[in-house]
Amino acid sequence: MFYVSYDGMGEPLGRSQVLAYVFRLAPRHRITLFSFEKPDADIAALRSELREHGIDWRPLSYHKRPPVLSTLLDVIAGCRALRTASRQERPDIVHVRSYVPALMALWARRWTRAKLVFDIRGFWADERVEGGIWPRDHRLYRALYRIAKWCERRFFAAADAVVTLTEASVPQIRSWAGRPDVDITVIPTCVDLSRFAITAPRPAGPRLIWCGSIGTWYRFDLVPALTTSLGFPLEVLTRQTDLAQAALRGVPATIRTLPPEEVPGAFCTGDVGISLCVSSFSKIASAPTRFAEYLAAGMPVVVNSGIGDVAAIVEQHRVGVVLNGTDDRAMSDAAERLRALLADAHLAARCREVAQDLFDVDSGSRSYARIYHRLLADS
Repeated sequence: MFYVSYDGMGEPLGRSQVLAYVFRLAPRHRITLFSFEKPDADIAALRSELREHGIDWRPLSYHKRPPVLSTLLDVIAGCRALRTASRQERPDIVHVRSYVPALMALWARRWTRAKLVFDIRGFWADERVEGGIWPRDHRLYRALYRIAKWCERRFFAAADAVVTLTEASVPQIRSWAGRPDVDITVIPTCVDLSRFAITAPRPAGPRLIWCGSIGTWYRFDLVPALTTSLGFPLEVLTRQTDLAQAALRGVPATIRTLPPEEVPGAFCTGDVGISLCVSSFSKIASAPTRFAEYLAAGMPVVVNSGIGDVAAIVEQHRVGVVLNGTDDRAMSDAAERLRALLADAHLAARCREVAQDLFDVDSGSRSYARIYHRLLADS
């Protein structure tokens, strides 16, 4: 099997959302992994680790500049790598993680002739427009968007199996695929639960925790008002410390940067995670990693609506509160509901149970294994 990721294995995302799965799948499947690595990746150490798990790793160089052309060059390099590898060993399945690898696999399909697993990770083209990465008023990016949407329909039509992060995205995918029999499996962003053990509550009481990026898709601008309404201390864990300080507008907070491996140790039972994102069309296909991590640590979460299945999960399982608006009344209402929820002695255990039921990487890996088994049986 070929597994193609545009994210590097030297990045936190590659480790948590690619290696966490392929390490669990490798004992049953012979995996050749293609990824695009940034210059600071420790290739030698990664190669040794992957070899220990029996994975044949084919790292390629990731290029960021010039815009557009660099991605096209990476696609060409990926096609060549797939062609070379398929001459050595023809795969039964090519698993592509998102749209850029899907383009590589589609071009290289004449050589691989394999079943295609299209693992979308979100509505990529729409995310780039709605996030301002592709300006709407720029002629080049408008053309790129049209091309990307044309390719998107080709990917869905060609896929033997589609993986999406949310139930909310399934109807739209069926519409784009153009065929009612498309094989769609929902596997949300999963976490390694063993890294997030429930700890004792802090003697000083609960904190609000914001962990991760500040800009683009994230509504960190709502955090000052939420913090003021709740009256809880705030801790911000981010690499964008200057942006966080400016956005808080004088609201007191502890702001620091932690290595990814130390983040689980910063979460405590009784703390409250904040997962607020920009609500838009493309976000119905998103499953924030941090949301699952907060729950795995036994923490309730403050979320907003319009982000994948997040609000539905919070309301159905009572593991947090949904922020219904951005004005002072909405903040006060969320604060009141959250205080009542924190009085529930079973809250931490329930959060952890939901994480185990919905976001366990072992369960997610088994779902991928079932897809592979189904495709191999068909072939």
